Amino acid sequence: MRTQIGILAVFSLFFLMLTPAYAIVTSMTLEKSFYTDQENIKFIGTQNGTEVIFVIIRDNNGNFEGMLSDPTPQEGEFSVIPRPVTNFFKSEGIYNATGFVDSQQEKDGFTIKLEYDGDKVFIVPDAILQLNAIPNKTVDVEKTITFTASITDSSIENPVFSLKNAPTGATIDSTTGKFVWTPSKSQGNIQDVHYNFDVIVTHGSQEDKESITITVKQAYVEPVKEPKTEPKETTPEPPTEPKELGIASFVDETKDPQSYVDRYNNEATYKAWFDENFPEYDSIYQAVGLKAPIALASFVDETKDPQSYVDRYNNEATYKAWFDENFPEYDSIYQAVGLKAPKELAPFVDPNLDPQYYVDRYNNEATYKAWFDKTYPDITIYEAVGLDEEEIVEEEFGECGVGTDLVDGMCVIVDNSKGGGCLIATATYGSEMAPQVQLLREIRDNQLMSTDSGISFMTGFNEFYYSFSPHIANMERESPIFKEMVKIGITPLLSTLSVMSYAETDSEVLGYGIGVILMNLGMYVAVPAIIIFKTRKYIRI
Repeated sequence: MRTQIGILAVFSLFFLMLTPAYAIVTSMTLEKSFYTDQENIKFIGTQNGTEVIFVIIRDNNGNFEGMLSDPTPQEGEFSVIPRPVTNFFKSEGIYNATGFVDSQQEKDGFTIKLEYDGDKVFIVPDAILQLNAIPNKTVDVEKTITFTASITDSSIENPVFSLKNAPTGATIDSTTGKFVWTPSKSQGNIQDVHYNFDVIVTHGSQEDKESITITVKQAYVEPVKEPKTEPKETTPEPPTEPKELGIASFVDETKDPQSYVDRYNNEATYKAWFDENFPEYDSIYQAVGLKAPIALASFVDETKDPQSYVDRYNNEATYKAWFDENFPEYDSIYQAVGLKAPKELAPFVDPNLDPQYYVDRYNNEATYKAWFDKTYPDITIYEAVGLDEEEIVEEEFGECGVGTDLVDGMCVIVDNSKGGGCLIATATYGSEMAPQVQLLREIRDNQLMSTDSGISFMTGFNEFYYSFSPHIANMERESPIFKEMVKIGITPLLSTLSVMSYAETDSEVLGYGIGVILMNLGMYVAVPAIIIFKTRKYIRI
């Protein structure tokens, strides 16, 4: 008997070890994504037993709103008896639904949050559904545009993508969010057309949308050809022989004529000097012997990137045929839109390599240089690899002050009635053609104005000098005695300035200039001071 009781006790203990202390709810949700006011709400879930299930609904303040139950759950799952939504949800807001088994307390149950918006009730999601920003797009007619819509929280599974008010032909993959559209000619043939629509993503009761604008660029429009009109018969005038001007006198034919064009286009003072002194030439190009660039084609909009026309020419057969037929006067599309045509590379050049690599080999490897010179005798290594050869261009000044003209690269004195020389010296010696005035002018134009340091000095000196020199010159004209006094005073200064004619470089201008200043300080300050001191001392004795 005792043995039987012992066996029964051991078996009972083993059975209790296999059975959990109490069943619990392991998950709970709504059977549908949401329920409207006209529907019955139903909760489903799982548990680790078969106990009776209770679901209590409370508002956000903890007030009891009602209870649902499943008195006969299946093993491991449950499904409560549905009840009308209006029994539990009276006002908009957040509610808590807690599921627990008969042997549990409510506080130990499984709780989910619900939201009632006045029309329907649904689970408050843990993650917020939101689309990443989609920038506006631009596309050409008959070109495919594609992008992929995505959400900020990648943990949300299986979002559904769709379009609203999208243009005809546009599609989006509901699973991946990939958008694809190829606008037809009719969708952008008249002018640039803007298509505004929404990209929408949904997940359960959540929804988000992103507005986007796609601009379809206008297809090219062939210009209207005006009808040809027969010219009126007129008596032709006798032809006039054009005057052969030749190259302008200031042009050094050993230099690149383009350097003169660049100065004309980039230096306002140089441009004014040319326009004033060489009006007989139609342009700077004619003066230096270059052919003036051809004007842009009539269809080119200068506000647009000219490369866009080249891209269309290379990628659209109809556009290429239209251009070739209507604009045969241009050598290429590059010339028509004002771009420099790309250089044609030699056959041995790999376009994926840095062209400088070939130049370095040419300069550093004698065998490579000999091979290139023998194989390509008509071009340089720079031309072969598409680089511009570096040129050392000597600085050309090309302009002189009033009273001098540029002749063979030097400023020489001319008879100029407009004046403009040294005001005091001109008034002192009576004429701009006086040797003393010519000396000052030549030093200014040929020495000082041909160096950077000299230009800087003259800029500051002119501001100071012309603040008082007109008054001194007027006083000289009114008083011959004062004029002679000034002549005596500036003669030593002119003698010392003649030294400056030997200065040619920046350093020489600076060195000779300092020497001249020191000599004049000695003559005009030191010597008079010594004389005055000696005189006063002699008088005392």
